[in-house]
Amino acid sequence: MKSIVRNLFLLASACAALADPAPPAPAPTVPTILPQTGPIPPPPAIQKSGIPWLGFDLSKPDETTTAQLPSLPKGIGFVVKSIDTDSPAATSGIQPLDVIWKFGDQLLVNEGQLITLLRLHKPGETVKLSLFRAGKHVESELILGELPLGRRHPQNELIDAAIMPGGGARMINLANRTATFSNDEGRAVLRRSEDGKSYELTIHDPEDKLVFEGNVDEHGDAEGIPTEWRRRVCALRRGLDHALEGRMVPVRQPRPRVVPAPLPTDK
Repeated sequence: MKSIVRNLFLLASACAALADPAPPAPAPTVPTILPQTGPIPPPPAIQKSGIPWLGFDLSKPDETTTAQLPSLPKGIGFVVKSIDTDSPAATSGIQPLDVIWKFGDQLLVNEGQLITLLRLHKPGETVKLSLFRAGKHVESELILGELPLGRRHPQNELIDAAIMPGGGARMINLANRTATFSNDEGRAVLRRSEDGKSYELTIHDPEDKLVFEGNVDEHGDAEGIPTEWRRRVCALRRGLDHALEGRMVPVRQPRPRVVPAPLPTDK
């Protein structure tokens, strides 16, 4: 009898446990995020280069191109090699293989002149370009952009390829702090020191034989420089200083035309 009662008690306890389960575990507490107090800091300022930007790569036209453009002045102009996406050139409708020959009213002779003309303007200003497209003369207005930070600029590599006295080509390389001039008479390389107080000059003849090696003064002069090279070395020094110091090389204005007075006539 006692065993029956004990079994009934255990059975009743088990049924009660099934009818009244244990309470569920509490939900995890979600932290409360309070709104920020005080002034909200401004977003970081966007850095700008401040350099006017066209957005295309250029090269001098070859004989095949110039032969198709008899009205293009000799030695003038550039061929558009490529155009950067979303650049001012792309927006204005400039196309690859266009021959750009005037910036405003200035005939384009070399890259250094083009950079100088750009420095006369600011991003956002409108400039006029004259060009040839499929043999026809076209004028295009372009709103200068601002060179994106990190984008290559002509000044970072080769910023000048100009005609020097006596013919030849000049190249200025900012990375190496050098200016080079070469023609049929040889080659001169001028390097400026880091402190800008001295210059090293080497001159080689057409057979690459060393003609002069030594230091030159701040005017680009020194004893032993061949006479025919003195003027060119001085021009190299000026161009290198302008490039390294970021100074503007003034654009040479056209010489005024002088009309002779009429000769007196006998009455």
